[in-house]
Amino acid sequence: MYHPRLYGSFYDMGYKYGNLLHKKAGFKLPHIETRQKDFGEESMVELQRFYPEIMDEIYGFADGIKDHPYNVASFLLSLVAFDYNGRCSVFAFKNRDSMVIGRNYDMLFQFKKFTESSLIAPTNKLAYISQSDVFIGRSDGINEKGVFIAMSFVNGTTIQPGVSFHFIVRKVLENAYNIEEAITIIKKAKAASSNNFLIADANGDMAIVESAPEKTHVIKPTEGKAYLHITNQFASKEMQPYDKGKVGWSKSIERYQGIYQSLKELSKLDLQKAKEILSDPCVCLNLRQEKFGTIWSVVAELNSLTIERAETKPRITNYKTETRLDWWLKKQSKKLDK
Repeated sequence: MYHPRLYGSFYDMGYKYGNLLHKKAGFKLPHIETRQKDFGEESMVELQRFYPEIMDEIYGFADGIKDHPYNVASFLLSLVAFDYNGRCSVFAFKNRDSMVIGRNYDMLFQFKKFTESSLIAPTNKLAYISQSDVFIGRSDGINEKGVFIAMSFVNGTTIQPGVSFHFIVRKVLENAYNIEEAITIIKKAKAASSNNFLIADANGDMAIVESAPEKTHVIKPTEGKAYLHITNQFASKEMQPYDKGKVGWSKSIERYQGIYQSLKELSKLDLQKAKEILSDPCVCLNLRQEKFGTIWSVVAELNSLTIERAETKPRITNYKTETRLDWWLKKQSKKLDK
């Protein structure tokens, strides 16, 4: 897993990371087919509308790897349409005085070599720690205000040129101070594909946003319920018409029920218990025949910004504490004190 620290202007962050990958790893974009370019170029119009700053980062990254920005954008924006297989499990649990989250990211084992956990701190935006298996876009993360977001793929009925989840997650992390702001951002995106987003914050609020090109639906916990969780299907009746299913091979229902059984009786959840849930064979995928399974896992307590990550199949003992966000915030605080 790569561990870049990226800060400054969007262009500078893109150029720094692209140039680093180009020089150190000889990075080049995979071959981009005509249909990918067409889909990507149509999607760029929506990305420019939704989050124009990110286009500067794409231009910087393209300069860093000595390629054309349209090729970089087309590759990134067409992933959800032509080459995306992620399956994930996510939960949030509200204690009396804290919010704890857990997240498994499930993907083809071959993608392990592309995974990264990044500290990203754009100028005049919120800083955050986030994970991904593709440069620039994000799959989950926690920002300095204690806002957490993670996505899970849903096999929807429609794919359209639009904003992929990678950039929706990024805009939330860089701009949202609470879940209401996060929900507003997600709703403004013209979604390219169907996904669940689980969001939670240090205020003790949480929600699921079921997002499809046709419609968006928000789920909040009922009174007295302390948790929410997602896997790879829409849970609400409102969104059932937009879910094709056919994800049984990834044990989505079994994982959903496994998390439910673990959380429903709890009166309190700490990081140790969160690790146990994510490591349970019912939740943690290891599909050897399909060469598919959990390739990273994150637990966190949002109020203290305590973050721990397993950078492979999670076990209770293989999580490491994330310190870069704390380092960045202390660094910024010292600047203000001078």
